[in-house]
This record gives sequence, C-alpha cells and structure tokens, in this order.
Amino acid sequence: MKEGWERTGIPITLDLRQMSDIIKPVFPDKRIVSAERIGTGFSNTNYKIHLSEGSRPFVFRLYRGSKEIADKEFALAELVHKTVPVADFIYADTSCSVLEQPWAILEWKEGILLRDVLKSGSFEDIAAPAAAVGKVLADIHAFSFPESGFFDGKLKITYPIRMDGDFFLSFMEESLFHNQCGKWLGEEITQKLWLFCKASHSALSENSEKPVLVHSDFNGLNLLMQPDSTNYSVSAVLDWEFAFAWSRHADIANMLRYEEDDSPFERHFIQAYQAQGIVLADNWKHLSKLEDLIALCDLLNNSTTETPNRVRDLRRLIARTVQTNV
Repeated sequence: MKEGWERTGIPITLDLRQMSDIIKPVFPDKRIVSAERIGTGFSNTNYKIHLSEGSRPFVFRLYRGSKEIADKEFALAELVHKTVPVADFIYADTSCSVLEQPWAILEWKEGILLRDVLKSGSFEDIAAPAAAVGKVLADIHAFSFPESGFFDGKLKITYPIRMDGDFFLSFMEESLFHNQCGKWLGEEITQKLWLFCKASHSALSENSEKPVLVHSDFNGLNLLMQPDSTNYSVSAVLDWEFAFAWSRHADIANMLRYEEDDSPFERHFIQAYQAQGIVLADNWKHLSKLEDLIALCDLLNNSTTETPNRVRDLRRLIARTVQTNV
C-alpha cells in the first residue's frame, strides 16, 4: 500500500516559534510547546501540535496546493460532516498573507490507520474494519451531482468531464503513446494494455449511474480506525484534496487496489457497502479495474527518475491488471 513511495515535494519545515506566530489569530494567548510531523501523505504537510495551557492536541496543516484546494477541503468537510466522520476545521487561512501557502488548524482525531490494523492479518481484524469502511464509503457516495468533473473551492463543477468510454480511451492513448506512462511501462506491457483498453472501454459508456462524491484517495493511509471491545468504527476519513464528482467505482478500485480477487477484506467491504441500499452492477469489478487504470497511469505520467519505488509499484499493479484481464 504505497510502501516506500517517495514524496513528490519537499515537506515544509517550520520551528515552534514560527508556528506559534502563525496561529496567533486562532489562539492569541497560547504558544505551541511541541510539534510532531505526522501522516503518510505525499502532498501536504501536517503537524500534531500541543499548546501551552491545554491538553487537547490539534493538527496544523500546511497546503502545498492552491487556495482553491484548501477552500475545497473546507467546503467538503462542511458538506459531509453530519454523516461522514471527518476532522472539523477550527480555522483556515487561504489568504497567503502570512505564509506563501494556505494553512489550517483541525481537530485531532484519535485512531489507528487502517493500513496498520490490517497488518495483523487475523480474520477479526479484517472483517470488522472492512465492514466499517464499506459503510462509510456508501455514506460518502450518498452525495450525488448532476454532472461529473472537478470542483472549485465552492464545490461548483468548473471543469466537467464525461465519465464514458471515449474519455477513457482518449486518456489512455495519450498516457501510453504521448506521455510518460508508456515509457515507464515498456513496449510489451503498453501494447497489451492498449489492446485491453480498446476491447473494454465501451463498458464505461454503458454504465448510466449518476456521478457521486468521490474521495479519490480512499485507502488504508487515509482512514483512521477506532477499535472497541468487539468492533471497529471509522473515526475519520482524511485528506480530501483530490475529491471530485465521478463514478463510485474509482473509490472502490482505490480501496481494493492491493487486494487479491475475492479476498476476505473485499467480501466484507462490498457486503457492507451494498447493505446501505446500493446496488452494484454485475460487472462492478471490471468497471473498477478500468477506473483504476486511469489513476495508475496518471500517477505514472507524473513520476520521475527520483521516484523509483513509486514507478516500480505502479508498473507492477498495471502489469497485474494486464495479466489477469488479457
């Protein structure tokens, strides 16, 4: 699960004095007494901070992206917080007047990353969290949109994209023959993958489901789990900066990317997802594979010689799809 992947940007480093000065509009009478860089993300920088005269920690989040990305995350938290567990924003500054990048203070959510829960490997530690995650994803997908595409900071679709076979085939052709993806894959895998894409792309056009809210990075690195004596719950879904309106199969694919077909996690995850009243198409696995190819190839397009572990993992995942579907 992205083990050993390199960051594509250098983390932002601030000392305690700098951070204390920045957060004065939020906590004018306090200073930061400790800060620990946290998270497994490859984009933004997050610190767990403790304040003077206070026992409750917070998250100090520094965005690498634009003001619009930060505004979008804030708007999404406001949209989903009643039904989806997320960290509440205490304060957000997208003016870039204090720092060159937007920043925010969020509540600290207790929990264990799903990735770390699953490392135990026992049946009980797979079935319960898988079911909890399936239910939460269904709650995310309960938010639908009239068209698919990318959000602005107010969740308006400013860049609509049709989620059909023509878009898929056009994107894959550009990636395989005119961008970096094909170069990383090599001639043999590229040609096999292209044949698969041409034979399969019509399935996306035949799927007539409405676009839903897609997290777009829904995996074990962005899900905090809270165990109790008999069960697990999701305490927070983290990092919404890539969210957009699209096909539900993109999130399903992301969650199952490293799973073997019909694994115990897959079965409990899908069962819980459908238990919320969602009826998946008979070919949901096939649709999910196609959606994931877009994500994987896009990641390869944006890989470099400085990200060898990332390239190796992506190439392996794409090759596995080719071998099992061609």
